[in-house]
Amino acid sequence: MTVIVMLPDGESDEYSRFGDSFVKHNDGSLDVVRKGEKKPHRYEAGQWTDVAGTEKLWKKPRFRH
Repeated sequence: MTVIVMLPDGESDEYSRFGDSFVKHNDGSLDVVRKGEKKPHRYEAGQWTDVAGTEKLWKKPRFRH
């Protein structure tokens, strides 16, 4: 899926590799998770204005007895 990150200057960054997704964090930062890469591409708060594409859903581990 394509992830498009809108930047404050009106430009945008596009990530179009199959399996690309994004994660919004509570501190205002954004991670673009690219399939096949170990570290996500991070945008700090204020470095991006909007994002479109597939949001990654994190599964919380469950405690098992």
